[in-house]
Amino acid sequence: MKRIKYIWGLFVMLCFLQACYDDNSKLADQPIIEVNILPTAKDSINIYFNNTLEIKADIESETEDLTYQWDMGLYSEDPKTGESATVFKNISQEKDLSYVVRDLGHYHLRQVVTSEDGSTIKYYHIFVNSQFEEGFTILGRRPDGKGCISFMKTLTPEEIEAGMTPSFMQNAYVYANEGEELYMDPVEISKVGDFLYILHGESQKLVQIDAKTFKRRFEYDFKYYKSDFVPNRMISYDGRFSREFEVISKNGGVALVQTQQQAIFPFADLPKETVYTDGYDRPSWKNSVTRVFVSKERNAVCWSGANGYDPFFSYQNCFGYFQNRYVLKIFQNESSDGNDVFVVNKSGGQTVITGVKAMMYNFAGGGGLWVLFERPVREGIITEDSQILPNDYYTCAFVSNGNKIYKWFYSQLDIDATPFITLPEGEEVRGLNHYQCSRNVSDAEYQDYSRQKQFYVSTYNPNREGEYKGSLYIYDADTGELVNKYEGISYEPVSMFYKIK
Repeated sequence: MKRIKYIWGLFVMLCFLQACYDDNSKLADQPIIEVNILPTAKDSINIYFNNTLEIKADIESETEDLTYQWDMGLYSEDPKTGESATVFKNISQEKDLSYVVRDLGHYHLRQVVTSEDGSTIKYYHIFVNSQFEEGFTILGRRPDGKGCISFMKTLTPEEIEAGMTPSFMQNAYVYANEGEELYMDPVEISKVGDFLYILHGESQKLVQIDAKTFKRRFEYDFKYYKSDFVPNRMISYDGRFSREFEVISKNGGVALVQTQQQAIFPFADLPKETVYTDGYDRPSWKNSVTRVFVSKERNAVCWSGANGYDPFFSYQNCFGYFQNRYVLKIFQNESSDGNDVFVVNKSGGQTVITGVKAMMYNFAGGGGLWVLFERPVREGIITEDSQILPNDYYTCAFVSNGNKIYKWFYSQLDIDATPFITLPEGEEVRGLNHYQCSRNVSDAEYQDYSRQKQFYVSTYNPNREGEYKGSLYIYDADTGELVNKYEGISYEPVSMFYKIK
């Protein structure tokens, strides 16, 4: 009985204490601090690499006591669930994001805003593209002698719709490599597969850069190959299976650069009795590329890839045909059995053009050089400074002399005395080129020469005002009409081409 009274008394006391208790607890009856990330920024963002990704956070919350986190990683999906399997890395803990993107790719960006009651998350897709994807590439020489790249991107339909206009970026290599500069005495730039190769003469360097980002990947030093090897010409082609190419020294000698081994070897296939100091190359749908080498005295010419199957005949010194002559210029066309070679040379004081059959060896004639034709050329137009660009669509060649360009139907006619194009006064032609396919495409696509309906001219005007004295002109190859011009956009051009993807 006493126990029952005791328990009852304890119950009454507890009720009394509860009545006196002031409840200040934060339980379910208190409001939770909500945080909303408003959809001000797009969920999908395109940006060029090396540019700054900026997102101004638009946060809706009743408190400012918040923490922020931005995480990013290459986008990937779980093959089983199809959900994101991205590995994230923290890139900022600021409210607003400001982050320089350095690499190409499709990235997943995660924005996390946290209050004391939990976190709110938003995801973005970031597409980091290249401003060097495709377009005009000019290797120039600065006043201090160093190399420099000017590049103008061909805009996509989306970029045009967004209001962008094409323009040249100077110092593109410096921009892509965070201030690093190229070497002295640039002489040539060429695309081989996924890379661009920039050749330097007196510096004896060959710099390999990524073709899409222009970032430096590797460097070859010819001083360690041969101390007096001073590069002046690169013979290469842009193809899926291109693993090696030749480099010629102005002091004599040909080296073989092997890109897989990243090493330089002697090119041992040429006749040993002749020293070669110059060369010419041209991609071919049949043989990938033909290579022409010119001797130091410029009186011997030989080439490989001429018939595509027998190097014995390919590497003859034209059987002494040019022994008492002086070779000025060489160019090639496309033919069904390889690239025929056309040699502009001085013979007895007269400038002549000698057309040589691609197979080179004349079986039907009992041996020796297979000469297609030889005839005089109008004097005073083709010089050692001239540029010659063969055009297979119109079966002609464009020849430069000072600020003039001539259209030459070389297989039948002499050069017309009237220039096809006259550039503005003071402009000096430094390069001729046109659209060139990669050898990665089909033969039918490669032989679609309709892309050669336009051709490109890089020029230098030492008297032009301003820092950049190089220009680019684009002409209709049929009519000579000016299609477009970009003046004062580069340093002195030494090599120019249209870079494809």
